[in-house]
Amino acid sequence: MANQFIAALDQSGGSTSTALERYGQEYTEDNKFDLMHDMRMRMVNSPDFNDTRIWGAILFKDSVTRGLAVIMNAKNIKPFLKVDVGCEDNGYMKYFQVHDAINFAIDHECYGTKMRSVVKTENILRPVLTQQFANAEEIYNKGLMPIVEPEIPIDSGDKERLENILRDEIAKRLEDFDGRCILKLTLPEKENFYTELADSSSVERIVGLSGGYRLGDACEKLHKQDRMSASFSRALSEGLTINQTEEEFSDILSDNINTIWRAS
Repeated sequence: MANQFIAALDQSGGSTSTALERYGQEYTEDNKFDLMHDMRMRMVNSPDFNDTRIWGAILFKDSVTRGLAVIMNAKNIKPFLKVDVGCEDNGYMKYFQVHDAINFAIDHECYGTKMRSVVKTENILRPVLTQQFANAEEIYNKGLMPIVEPEIPIDSGDKERLENILRDEIAKRLEDFDGRCILKLTLPEKENFYTELADSSSVERIVGLSGGYRLGDACEKLHKQDRMSASFSRALSEGLTINQTEEEFSDILSDNINTIWRAS
């Protein structure tokens, strides 16, 4: 189904702490990844976390090590390994060695990979895309589907102008790209903004990231984009807390999943 979406369950580093705080979970630096895994397991074990609405799931390496890729495959949801380990201050992604990441993903039966950079300025935009597409080609040639994610921050004062440049530069890269990829892009300001990129034979699909938008705002923006589905993290888990009963938790997650699916 075209409007199935990708669940982003790959919080790591600082985003783990932020996610746990929203969840109402106390933590220490020593146990936060254990607690984050518990929250993820609570989500994926909910009845509506299935392949009816969800096509893929992006997973942190720690989650894959703990067996979450096996669970996703059993649910007929495609697992993607997050291969970056954060971003440099200038926006370049940091990642564990690409060869190691590829081998790890293959060994753990992942469908693909995901790598994220942050585009804060025009100066970094082109070098970031060079880095992303070079890695994407190597990843694709090893039989995996790469997700390319050059994120423009939603609070950027230059967001619309950067989106115009990014779209044109991605189109150029796709002409020379020997493979296929998924584009994960910040929800744009203009309607149907990235639709032409979806026509490229090198694009498997385009997904929008919520980037800090609340669920309602993210879905409103996504609804205005043809041929773009979702890959939300924060918006997917909005309203979930540690103290909810399993029924309350599952009801809220079900509403979030259905809201995102309809917007996709």
